[in-house]
Amino acid sequence: MPRYEFFCEDCQKPFEIILTLSEYEKGDVHCPTCGTQHVHQDATAFFAVTSKKS
Repeated sequence: MPRYEFFCEDCQKPFEIILTLSEYEKGDVHCPTCGTQHVHQDATAFFAVTSKKS
């Protein structure tokens, strides 16, 4: 599943979250520290965690 980086506007803290593509498309992301939805996604390279070995 893809890992996304976000930044919380309220508590000013960055955080990472792993979401399925359907969860990401819903846009229902909350800050794990303060619980607000006032977050924006940081522009980062795509990164995925899988169970397959390279």
